[in-house]
Amino acid sequence: MSNRKVQPFRFNCQDCGSPIDMTFSAEGTDILGGKRIERFDPFNAETNFVDLHLDFPVSFEPYVMGETPFMRASRRIGRVQMKLHSARLSALNDEIDKFRHFGVLLKLYAKGNFTPFTHNCATIFDITALSDKPEDINAALYLLIAKVMLPFAYPGQNADSAQLFENALFETGIEPSAINDFVEEVVATGFLKNLQLDCLEIYPRILAAELPLRPALFLDFDEEYEQLPIPMRVSTDQFEQYKDLFKDISEIISRQFVLVEAINNLQKRGDHNAFLPGVGVTKNGKGFTPTGIGTFADVTFGQKQEFIDDPWYQMMDGAIDNHLRNAIAHYKAEYDEINQIVTYYPKREGIKQENAEYTFFLEFMRRLLVAYREMHRLHHLIKNLFYYRFIVMKSP
Repeated sequence: MSNRKVQPFRFNCQDCGSPIDMTFSAEGTDILGGKRIERFDPFNAETNFVDLHLDFPVSFEPYVMGETPFMRASRRIGRVQMKLHSARLSALNDEIDKFRHFGVLLKLYAKGNFTPFTHNCATIFDITALSDKPEDINAALYLLIAKVMLPFAYPGQNADSAQLFENALFETGIEPSAINDFVEEVVATGFLKNLQLDCLEIYPRILAAELPLRPALFLDFDEEYEQLPIPMRVSTDQFEQYKDLFKDISEIISRQFVLVEAINNLQKRGDHNAFLPGVGVTKNGKGFTPTGIGTFADVTFGQKQEFIDDPWYQMMDGAIDNHLRNAIAHYKAEYDEINQIVTYYPKREGIKQENAEYTFFLEFMRRLLVAYREMHRLHHLIKNLFYYRFIVMKSP
């Protein structure tokens, strides 16, 4: 069992496919879709057996006495890594009761209700804004996000990301006036603020997905899985609930990439709207080179990457899966609840659906986690640009 106060499990009957839900807590046990029977012996290979655990992925294997999910997981990653995984989950468990408050605070910030925002940051999360200046309110916001979302981050990711973007803007010889023009455009058009608000909407949705993300977090330490992904069960799953989250995060990353490209243009040509001449010319001579970041923003993400010459920014491995994103965006994804297999059709095939690709629900949640981390990483660029606006340009 996990250390989570309330532990909801789900699996599907291997005969009829109906979901069976069990919830364990200090108040007792609730079962929906099945019934409890008296213990019987022997418990052997003929018994219809399902291994379950909230904190680890579990294998689809026959019953073996003593081979618990914890024992198998410990062998896969070792004692030291298991302690790190448990520490992250303990931090997550400690904050569960505050998830609702966190979502309310993000909404207060988004609506500009900064007085109740800063008050509740201090009373609920012990985070104090030094003043009512925009930079200090933003500092409280990002300390709040860092504290609550810590279990989902790579160790050291926040500091490394902030330093990466600071170096990209200020250590590459870009003229300050050119940076000012760039920041002024993305602020005046509302692009930067809207992008920030879109990111803020994702954090509570990630917290709402913490149950199936727990075994995905375990995979951070599972080198064997990294080399050879194998089918493993997640003990709570509702694919339909999370596929839209994956799609929305991917769309946000696509728009965040506008900022990445703008900095690329600044570094190489001194103008955030200046793309490499001819970068969008096709073999038949048609020109699709963007005229500025405004037209670049409307380009599909797969094409956006083609317009960056010698990119300075490298995305994390697996952060973007255009095949899976396209399939989900066009409602071409099916889910087998019994075996936890996602079948998706990424290509345009008219009324046919013949060229399927497959992934397991566990792998899907891992991809969602990596996509979230990429979005969060690029959110630090948004944060840096706001600080530049507040502190260097001294503008609200």
